[in-house]
Amino acid sequence: MGSLTVHVFDYQQKPVEGRKVYCDFIGRVSGMFDTHGEEYTDDEGIAEFHDVPVGTVEVYVDGEKQLEVSVGQNDYEDVTVTI
Repeated sequence: MGSLTVHVFDYQQKPVEGRKVYCDFIGRVSGMFDTHGEEYTDDEGIAEFHDVPVGTVEVYVDGEKQLEVSVGQNDYEDVTVTI
C-alpha cells in the first residue's frame, strides 16, 4: 500500500477548495481492496488518500479524468492538477 496527495489549483495557481477528487484503482481484484476512493479538497486545495493499493491510479476532479499515476509499495506520491 502507498499514499497519494492531490493538489488542485486554478490557472492562477491558487488552491481550489471543495472539489471532488476521485481515484480509480485500476486492476484491483474485487473484494480485496476498494476499487476507488473519494475525497474533497480542503482550503489549501489538497485531497489525501491513504492505503492506496499498489498499481496505476486514475485521478479525476469533478468527474473529469486528469491523470494517471503509479503507486508503489510504501510510496508517497504527490501530484498537482490545474483546472
